[in-house]
Amino acid sequence: MRSFTAFAVAVLVLITTGGWALAQAPPPAAAVTLPVVYMEAMRIQLGGKALYTGNVKMEFQIRGQDAKLISVDVIPNTKSDEIARDLYKQLSLVAGSDVKLKQSGDRITLEKASKNAPTFSIRITYQSIIGVSLLIDKD
Repeated sequence: MRSFTAFAVAVLVLITTGGWALAQAPPPAAAVTLPVVYMEAMRIQLGGKALYTGNVKMEFQIRGQDAKLISVDVIPNTKSDEIARDLYKQLSLVAGSDVKLKQSGDRITLEKASKNAPTFSIRITYQSIIGVSLLIDKD
């Protein structure tokens, strides 16, 4: 009888301690905020070839306007110049007349269309293309 009582007390202690530990769990981590850097000219440089199915997501934002999401899906064996072409098409749709776009092979260049045009920003928000490097830099 004593062993049963000791066992019951041990189980009760474990249950209440476990419940207390769950109730005191740390709060979830805060979301990471990417910095927004506005520039007059930028380039996107890609390299390599996709080994697996993947995706890249970017935010394009003209100063003073809402950010617009660009997303490109990639299948295996897609070369970097083909991915650049798809990114160029997506950017062309959201950039508007304030930004001049050019694509040459696996490079995309962006610049203000005029001196009075606002600056812009591009940020990589997600990239899961194994085998492809992606660089955004000042042009």
